[in-house]
Amino acid sequence: MEKRTVRMSWTNAAAREALTRYEGMVRMLARRLRPLAALGQALDEDDLCAEGRVAVLEALSTYEGFGIEERTWVRTRIRQRMIDAVRRLDLRSRDEMRVAVRHAAGDLPEGELAERGRVIAARRLVSFDSAPADGEPIGRRLEDSQNPPADETAFSHSRRDRLLGALCHLPPRQRSAIELALFEGLSLREIGERMGISESRVCQLQKRAVQHLQRAVGGLPMHLGGLAASPDLDIEAAA
Repeated sequence: MEKRTVRMSWTNAAAREALTRYEGMVRMLARRLRPLAALGQALDEDDLCAEGRVAVLEALSTYEGFGIEERTWVRTRIRQRMIDAVRRLDLRSRDEMRVAVRHAAGDLPEGELAERGRVIAARRLVSFDSAPADGEPIGRRLEDSQNPPADETAFSHSRRDRLLGALCHLPPRQRSAIELALFEGLSLREIGERMGISESRVCQLQKRAVQHLQRAVGGLPMHLGGLAASPDLDIEAAA
């Protein structure tokens, strides 16, 4: 068989022609694999068809003969990509999937194996964005009004860590002027007395420190008029 040239890219017209030529095969394989995908409730027939169409272009791009017919090669790649998509979105092992298929077909004898089949069939991937027809998304039901969402907490911790790291790299006098306000809650006058400088000099040092921190951390609404009260720079948050 003549060796084919590998196609690395597709024009719109060539892609449409290839997809039209193999659309029947894609839909046929999607219908056959739909029961397997339905066990995990993660993919439907349209999802499988979408995977299959991608597989068509990938298969034709890599087909070089290999001693087999083009349609055989494309069919193999379509089926494998669909199965991979089902497995990728299912929490069960291959052995568990075989048991689940037998359970769905009513092919398990009553007893321990049948109970295992029921347990496996009940375990599936569920999206937090999913919801029953008469309800709200699962993610919204799990919201905790007493605590912020996990992503907000992670962002807050990351910002705090960046802030503390930036504080350590401030010039010594700027760091002292800002830390005495943050961690001890001292006024400009008290900081000036502690450092042996005027209030205006303390204010100047703090302003420069804030500018350095904003450049290092970014997005922090730090105001010199109330450093210790700022939600981003209060004593507890920075500790």
